[in-house]
Amino acid sequence: MSKTKANILNLQGDDKRLVSRLWREYILPFRGRLYLAFVFMIILAGATAAYGFLIKYIIDVAQNLGGDIMTADAAMQAKRFALAVVPVIVAVTIISGISMFLQSILANSVALNTIGSLQKSMLASIHRADYARFGREPTGTLISRFTNDVTILTNAMLRTMTNLVRDVLTVVFCIGMMLWLDWQMSFLILIVYPIAILPIINISKKLRGNAKEAQEQIGDITSQLGESFTGARMVRTYGLEAYENQRLGASFSERVRLYLKLVTNQARVDPILEVLGGVAIAGVFALGVYRVVGGQTTAGDIAGVLAMLIAMSPRVRALGTLNNVVQEGLAALHRIFEVIDEKPTISEKPDAQELGDVKGPLEFTGVNFSYEDGTQAIFGLNFKAKPGQTIALVGPSGGGKSTIINLIARLYDVTDGKITIDGTDIRDATLTSLRNSMALVSQDITLFDDTVATNIGFGKDGASAEDIEIAAKAAAAHDFIMQLPDGYQTRVGEGGSKLSGGQRQRIALARAMLRGAPILLLDEATSALDAASEAKVQSALDVLTKGRTVIVIAHRLSTVKNADKIFVLDEGKIVESGKHATLMKKDGLYAKLRALQFS
Repeated sequence: MSKTKANILNLQGDDKRLVSRLWREYILPFRGRLYLAFVFMIILAGATAAYGFLIKYIIDVAQNLGGDIMTADAAMQAKRFALAVVPVIVAVTIISGISMFLQSILANSVALNTIGSLQKSMLASIHRADYARFGREPTGTLISRFTNDVTILTNAMLRTMTNLVRDVLTVVFCIGMMLWLDWQMSFLILIVYPIAILPIINISKKLRGNAKEAQEQIGDITSQLGESFTGARMVRTYGLEAYENQRLGASFSERVRLYLKLVTNQARVDPILEVLGGVAIAGVFALGVYRVVGGQTTAGDIAGVLAMLIAMSPRVRALGTLNNVVQEGLAALHRIFEVIDEKPTISEKPDAQELGDVKGPLEFTGVNFSYEDGTQAIFGLNFKAKPGQTIALVGPSGGGKSTIINLIARLYDVTDGKITIDGTDIRDATLTSLRNSMALVSQDITLFDDTVATNIGFGKDGASAEDIEIAAKAAAAHDFIMQLPDGYQTRVGEGGSKLSGGQRQRIALARAMLRGAPILLLDEATSALDAASEAKVQSALDVLTKGRTVIVIAHRLSTVKNADKIFVLDEGKIVESGKHATLMKKDGLYAKLRALQFS
């Protein structure tokens, strides 16, 4: 990009770096189509400029023939001239139309494929990101980057790919034709239009800030809408409709205000270029008449220059308004690359090793953990779980139970100490092999809007229909699945909305059973089951847990009384440990919690 273009588009140093990176990493892979589009853009620009020559030629020839128009010879010449010129005009028009179509298709294809590559990079980055990342930014704001920001960048890419080079080439070819026709009249135009550059640059500076504010605010709206729709039951039960209308209404009003500022600044560009275009046409007309009267040029030259000016004016205006779109696109590009460039703190070491055939011994040694804000959640944790053992974690809410599960899966990393599996520090293992060694069933059940079979099948890559059915039977889910409209092919709805809480939990259990991992993590796995289903699932879990290392989090203490060892956590510390009977005899925190539940 030339210095002039960079100044017109108001690209700062960081903008140039991002645009260069966009070109190098995401656009160049499609350079074949892009270069072919450039060829058709050149043809289109040449065809547009050719109209100026044709108009000059037609008018000059007609003027020369006009003096003898009544003679038979002049009439014959006029007929021959018309027969010769008409096919040329039609040919130029056809070439122009075909070139316009092909360059548009090719350029749009490059732009849309580039956007697709950016979205894939964003998604890959999000899936690499730390689990803590989802707590730092509302989900709606993150979704907005995939939707609103990408939509804005798509518009900017489509306009830029299709219009920028085409319009610049058209302007250059038109100016070249004008200079060839009459350089003095053309020079007048070249003086007038550059006057618009400075105000456009000033407007573009304001546009960048406006665009950034508007894009950030739409993220807030997306987040608030997500909260409102997800909490629809609470909103209606508590009669919060008026509050939600007021809260979201204020956000919508703010969006109107921000976008009004944006479109107001955008609207300033067209009038500037329109007035300058009118001044240029008036100047060409006045100077042209003076030069024709003085015999310095011909009527055909004036008509050709005016035709080029008329053809060029909308292109110049398009370039002016394109700057508005580019500024919005650059603001969106910054936000998109922020997502792509986010570096996870939890990552594999260069020499990370595969865990291989995991047997399942799991040990915490001197483990401390603090969140990003410095709040310490785990203090000096030491315990060991062996294959075939069920270790239960109980205690008041906020004691650190779920944090332990997250540390085992390396959703967080320990601050001090270490966690080992089969004697290997989990930070020395590949993330894939670590997480393949465990299955998690949480009280927060995640089901995708797909079939029952697919949701269970996520537990094991390539699982057969028979494998899925066996797992469902083991999780006491087969009977209710067969009563669904399409059995295992029934779609469960968003988040499993078409199923009851107990049904969702049993599908999640079936998924874990299908996985068959040596380490089983159960976070309130039976909390949503009725007594009959819980009894069935508990029997299935007794079979599933044999030979496996099992970590169970439970608030209902009746579900863990048969655990091999129970650790009672309070404020991130193990305050009691032992079997159910031993802990009851101690008459400590465990006994008090159990008494409260059964009182």
